[in-house]
Amino acid sequence: MHLYRLQIVLLIVCILIPSFIYSQIQSSQSVNVPIASNFAYPQSIFVDSPSGHIWITDFDNHRVLRFDVSTLTTVDRILKARTPGKYFLAQNFPNPFNPTTQISFSVPTTAQASLKVYTLLGQEVAVLFNDIATSNTAYSITFNAKNLPSGIYLYSLRTAIGSEVRKMSLLK
Repeated sequence: MHLYRLQIVLLIVCILIPSFIYSQIQSSQSVNVPIASNFAYPQSIFVDSPSGHIWITDFDNHRVLRFDVSTLTTVDRILKARTPGKYFLAQNFPNPFNPTTQISFSVPTTAQASLKVYTLLGQEVAVLFNDIATSNTAYSITFNAKNLPSGIYLYSLRTAIGSEVRKMSLLK
């Protein structure tokens, strides 16, 4: 499990962070951003496992970057969550995602259930499920966010017996 999480962290450090920096270079003309002539590779990378943050320092350009990877989902967590029989809302997989992700849930009793996606400001973005959910059935819903901007979104499962909210990250 720890080895798999380390592989994900290394993937983020080696692929996502340089691509993020490159996209910032491409999207910004008037702001003084690092380019090949003034960008130095990070002097240090610190992984804070308990909080789920990666800290990257670039002392030459006076920057410290923080990336939150606490919501990354491993495959073994998904497989454990798919066992029906209790009320659960699984973390979406993959997370971060672009443009589609899977959201799984189950309810212990047959009842009306709704699964909705919201922005951080509470604006409803999508209704993924709004029907009667059968007890002890594992539902897996595909969420397509091709028309949404990058950012953090919340998804909520609401039933008569309770509600649960989780967050997900869309990276384009």
